[in-house]
Amino acid sequence: MKPKYFFVLTMFVLLVGACAPMAASPSSAPTQVSTEPASNGYAVNINPADFVAVVDNPYFPRISGDKFIYEGQTADGFERIELVILEETKVVMGVTTTIMRDTVYLDGEIREDTYDWFAQDKDGNVWYFGEDVNDYENGVVVSKAGSWEAGVDGAQPGIVMYGDPSAHVGETYLQEYYAGQAEDTADLLSVSESMEIQFGSFENVVLTYDYTPLDPNSQERKFYAEGFGTIKSINLVTGDEVNLIAYIPAGGVEALGIPVAAESERVDLVTPVFSNPTSVTNPLFPYSQTDQIILLGSVDGQPFHVIYTLLPNTKKIDWNGQQVETIVVQYVAQVNGQIEEYALDWYAQADDGSVWYLGEDVFDYKDGVVFSTAGTWLTERDGPMAMIMPASPQVGDVYRVETIPGVAFEEITVKAVNVTVQGPKGPIEGAMVAEQLHMDGSYSNKTFVPGYGEFVTITGTELEALALAVPLDSLPGPTPPELDTLTNGASSIFDMTQAGDWSVASTTLDSMVTAWNTYQAGDVPIMLESQMSTALNTLVGAVNAQQTIETRLAALNTAQAALDLQLQYRPPAEVDLARFKFLTQQVLVDVERNEPGSVKSDVVLLGLIRDRIGHTLDSAVVASINALLDELHTSANEEDLQVSTETAEKLLSALE
Repeated sequence: MKPKYFFVLTMFVLLVGACAPMAASPSSAPTQVSTEPASNGYAVNINPADFVAVVDNPYFPRISGDKFIYEGQTADGFERIELVILEETKVVMGVTTTIMRDTVYLDGEIREDTYDWFAQDKDGNVWYFGEDVNDYENGVVVSKAGSWEAGVDGAQPGIVMYGDPSAHVGETYLQEYYAGQAEDTADLLSVSESMEIQFGSFENVVLTYDYTPLDPNSQERKFYAEGFGTIKSINLVTGDEVNLIAYIPAGGVEALGIPVAAESERVDLVTPVFSNPTSVTNPLFPYSQTDQIILLGSVDGQPFHVIYTLLPNTKKIDWNGQQVETIVVQYVAQVNGQIEEYALDWYAQADDGSVWYLGEDVFDYKDGVVFSTAGTWLTERDGPMAMIMPASPQVGDVYRVETIPGVAFEEITVKAVNVTVQGPKGPIEGAMVAEQLHMDGSYSNKTFVPGYGEFVTITGTELEALALAVPLDSLPGPTPPELDTLTNGASSIFDMTQAGDWSVASTTLDSMVTAWNTYQAGDVPIMLESQMSTALNTLVGAVNAQQTIETRLAALNTAQAALDLQLQYRPPAEVDLARFKFLTQQVLVDVERNEPGSVKSDVVLLGLIRDRIGHTLDSAVVASINALLDELHTSANEEDLQVSTETAEKLLSALE
């Protein structure tokens, strides 16, 4: 499609002097007051009386107080764009315009802070009247290039969205015109696209091709959805994508149109008092007493593996004129072995026993690269803290575990208490069953169990269930020899198959199967038992077929499943160190598979384990690990697989 677009751009530049682009047809534009024609023949007629006070075009709504957040991984770094519709207005060419603040961050540093001026005419067309651009470097404004104001120095407004886009499919129009400074142009390609992004699924999406004759590298496809405006943009030169991740309506939760409970039913509309906030001991949310939790499940038919870890540090968060010290819990989710999400959650317990959620940092990954931080929030900076567990929940109680509409919103209704459920090793009394309403209007069913906390979550066909929690499920004594046989055997098979020694590998596998059958005869947590059996069966199939890469991969999966079982007998830091070693070997296999995305995922997971165990290791060892992880991270991002292999081997040597 690119050659076609270049043709359109070339023809537009050649013909623009002969006929004006279709910025606004006579049937849809104000027609009373003329501006002087530009050098290219472009001219519009603006009559302030033909404009309305609010920009509410469904495909480009700009309502005072609304906020839109976009994110995407680009060639230059991780980009975040925040659009805020201000209450202030600006009069341009006699028209009162709505001001939108457009702030761009790259890897967390501000790069641009622009004020755009829009107005809507009586036919619903949204006009762009100019912008005040501020480009930043190192926190300092270095340029205002691209700034312009309609009516000044020959600059003229353009249309950014028609009132009836379907009437203009196939047309080319100027969105702005200031000769040599701002000449953004668009082709309206379609009004019937379907689009699915993390934020949601959309139909009847408007698609445009945006470009400018001033910069051949500025070519984008933009997608506009009813009720939100732009939901996605794709840079056609680099392939970079930026997506809408959050919409924060000025009208609050009511603007979401979801069936929230009446305030009279809520138990979270109280002001908590914190004297010892890091003692989070509520039986249904005892996270300061839980060192590590493993949850298992499935997402889209793929195995889902989660580890919650209580980190040794705390975090102080400003709230209500004071600082509340919170515990920090690391959440790491993998789907089919790859990093899916990483988060840091901050919790505090009030004096009455209720537990409060003060925010989280969220990082969503695709092929080992962050593509979104949707769901990130912090008390006071973004909204209020939220109750995540009442002191003594009762049937009918309602509370919001996240309460920032458009960013993070979940409302729980207690459906049953004092329920008996099946735990990892037998029945447990006193559970709470709840229904959780999500921001998109969907529901999940959740069960919270004394001593464990969040125990089971069912959303549609997706399941996430607690498999093990320590120290609650810890057992005395050394690790059973059968579990050592599983990890040691998996490690041996990993090495043997690389050398082609299938006979010895088969013999080792037989001893592993025997060991598992022996251990399985005892009292094994049911979900970990299923995980181990599946991993071992896969390894048997790969060894029997003498498939080298598949066997090495299955051996590592078997080792990791065995380590989950060993968590019952060993300190989490010891198990994590063993996980770290096997995951470093995973890098070698993923290089063999020529899977750069998997290598990047491995490196991210290694860094997260390092964060969990660093405080338990000698400082010199930590320094060595950090240096090698930095090298591995660089080579993985550059997709230099040879260097990744060499660095992974150095890392394995450093761990010996």
